[in-house]
Amino acid sequence: MGTVTTIPEKCKRCYTCVRECPAKAIKVQNGQAFVIENRCIACGNCVKVCAQNAKQIKDSLSDVKTLLVGQTPVIACLAPSFPVAFHEVDFRRVIGVLKQLGFAEVWSVAFGAELVSKAYAELIEDSRKTGKTFIATPCPAVVAYIEKYMPTLHDLLAPIVSPMIATARAIRQKHGDKVKVVFIGPCIAKKEEILDPCLGGDVDDVLTFREMEIMLQEKGIVLSQAALSDFDGPKSFLGRSFPISGGLLKTACIGTDILDNDLVTTEGKDRVLAVLDELAEGRPSARFFDLLFCEGCINGPRMLNDRGILERKELLARFVREQSKQISLESFQKSLEEYAGVDVHRDFLHEHIPLILPSEEDITEALAQMRKLTSADHLNCGACGYPTCRENAIAVCQGIAEPGMCLPYLVEELEDLLGELQQSNQELASTQQKLVQTERLASMGQLSAGVAHELNNPLGTVLIYSHMILRHLSQDDPRREDLQMIVSEANRCKTIVRGLLDFARQSRVSKAPAQLTALISEVVAIMTSRADNASVRIAWDHLSSLPAMIIDAAQIKQVLVNLVGNAIDATPPGGTVTITARPIQGDSTIEISVSDTGQGIPAEHLDKLFTPFFTTKELGKGTGLGLAIAYGIVKMHSGNIWAESAEGKGSTFTVTLPVNPQESTIQTTT
Repeated sequence: MGTVTTIPEKCKRCYTCVRECPAKAIKVQNGQAFVIENRCIACGNCVKVCAQNAKQIKDSLSDVKTLLVGQTPVIACLAPSFPVAFHEVDFRRVIGVLKQLGFAEVWSVAFGAELVSKAYAELIEDSRKTGKTFIATPCPAVVAYIEKYMPTLHDLLAPIVSPMIATARAIRQKHGDKVKVVFIGPCIAKKEEILDPCLGGDVDDVLTFREMEIMLQEKGIVLSQAALSDFDGPKSFLGRSFPISGGLLKTACIGTDILDNDLVTTEGKDRVLAVLDELAEGRPSARFFDLLFCEGCINGPRMLNDRGILERKELLARFVREQSKQISLESFQKSLEEYAGVDVHRDFLHEHIPLILPSEEDITEALAQMRKLTSADHLNCGACGYPTCRENAIAVCQGIAEPGMCLPYLVEELEDLLGELQQSNQELASTQQKLVQTERLASMGQLSAGVAHELNNPLGTVLIYSHMILRHLSQDDPRREDLQMIVSEANRCKTIVRGLLDFARQSRVSKAPAQLTALISEVVAIMTSRADNASVRIAWDHLSSLPAMIIDAAQIKQVLVNLVGNAIDATPPGGTVTITARPIQGDSTIEISVSDTGQGIPAEHLDKLFTPFFTTKELGKGTGLGLAIAYGIVKMHSGNIWAESAEGKGSTFTVTLPVNPQESTIQTTT
C-alpha cells in the first residue's frame, strides 16, 4: 500500500486531484482517480483538495502502538509547527500528553533545524565562492520530485538532511540504537522520507498530527488536562521559525534583500514547479533556492486547525518570540557544540521515472476520440484536470487518463445518447400504439364476426316477411310507407353486418403478383361516376409504370375504394380528389396518396380515424368501419397507413406497401 491511496467508493469523477498533482501520479480508470504508487511524491496536494475525502493516508497508528508497548524506549520528535496545531493549550501540555501516551522522551525537531541551518550557512557561503547552485532539501516532496522527474537538477540538490533526520541522528548520538524514534508533524511526505535507503533508517515511524489526535481520543485523554512538561533534548533558538517560508535562512542567520537575486525563497506547488522548470532551462542567476511544496510546514496537509496561512504564521511567530526571550544563548551554544559531530550530510537516489511522449499521430487520434478535430475544438477548459486538451490527449495515450474525463466531450456524448433514447422512445411509443390498435382490431374482429352471424338470420326474416306483407297491400294502403321504412332500415342493417363480416375477414389475405397501375386505374373508373354526381374531379397522377407487387389485389382495391369514396364525400362541389403513386426507398416500397380539397379533419380526431365505428360523417351516412378495415388490410400487407390534415386545407391519406413482402418490415408513421 502506498503512502496515499484512493477510496474507490468515495471517488466522484471531479478530477481535482488530477489537476493538483504535480507528478502526474493520478491514473483515471473507469472514471475514478487512483494514485500511482511509484510516481507519487506524497506532497499531499490531492489530499488537501479532495472534497469527497476519497484519498487516504497510510495509517501508522498500529505500528506506533506496537512500539510503545514494547521493551525499547520510544522517543518522539515533535515538528516545530506543533504550536500552530495545538495553539489553544500551553505547549508544555502537548509534550506532557505525549509522555502520557507512552513516549519516553520528547525532542524538538527545531534543534535539528539549528543543525542543518548551520550546514546551509556554510554551503551558501561556499556557493558564493564557487558559483555553484544549490536547491535546499528540507522538503522531502521537492527532493522526491527532482529525483523522479528532473534528473538534470539532481546534482543541484543540497546534500543535507532534513531537520527530522538531523534530530533523529542527534538522539542516536546520545542514546545509540537502544531507542526507537517516531516523528510527529503535519507532513505526509515524511512517511516516504523515512523509507529512503539513503537515510539509513534513522526514524522508525511517522505520525501525523491527526493520527496523534486519534490516539488521544482512543485513550480518552483530554489535552487541556495533561500535565505540563518540557522538551528533553537540547534547546533551540531560531530553529522554531523553520516551518515558516524563509525560516531556513532566518535560522541560518542569513539576511535577504529583495534586490538580492542570489537567494530565492518560494513556496506552493505552482510557483515551485515554475522555478524548477526555469532552473532546468538554465535561466535563473540565483545560487540558492529554498523551495517548499506547501506554503511553509505550517500549511502541511495534516495540520489540524482550519486557520488561514497568515494567522498560522502569526501564531508561530508569537511562539518563537516568546520562547526566544527565555533561552540562554550560552546554553544554546553549548548544545550546538555538544552535537557538532552529528552527520547532517546525505546522498540521493537516481530513480528517473519518465512518461513516454506519444507520437503526433497518437495524440491526434486521442484528440479525435474526444471530438477535438480542429484547433477551434480545443476549449482548454481544465475540467479534465489537465490545463489543455492536448495534455489530456497525451495523458490518454500514456494510459493515465480517459477520453470521458473531457466534460464537453461527455456532454456531447450524453446529448447524442439522449437523442437516441428520445428517438427510441418515440419508436417504442409508436409501436406500442400500433400494437394496441392491432389488438383492439383483433378483438373487434372476433366480436364483429359473432355479432354479424347472429344478426344475419333475424334480419333476413324481417326482410322476407316485410316483402311478403308489401305484396299483399294495395298501392294506396297508408301502411306501405311504414313497411318500406322497415325494409330500408333492415337493408341498412344488412350493409352494416356485411361491413362487420368484411372487418372480421380482413386477416385473410391471398397474395399474388399484381400491377398496381392497372388496379388504381380500375378504382378511378369505378369511382368516376360517383365523383361526377358530386361535381368532384378525380386526378390520377402516376408514373408511366410501377413495379409488379405481391398483394391481395381485391383487398387493396377495397382500401383504395374506401379512401377515394371518403375523399369524394369530404370534397365540396368543384373540388378535386388527387391520387398519386410513386416508388420510394430505392423502389422497395410503393407510396399511394389520396388527397382532397375539403375542410380537413379536426386535430383531435386524427388519432381516432382508424378506430372501428368512429366516423365524422352525418348520422346514417357511414358505418365507421371503412378506415378500420383499410387499416387492417394494409397492416396484413406489412404496410402502413396514416392521415395528415389541416382544417380548411383538406386531407391526405397515405398508404405504403412493400413491393416484396418477404423482404419488408412494418414501417413507422411520421
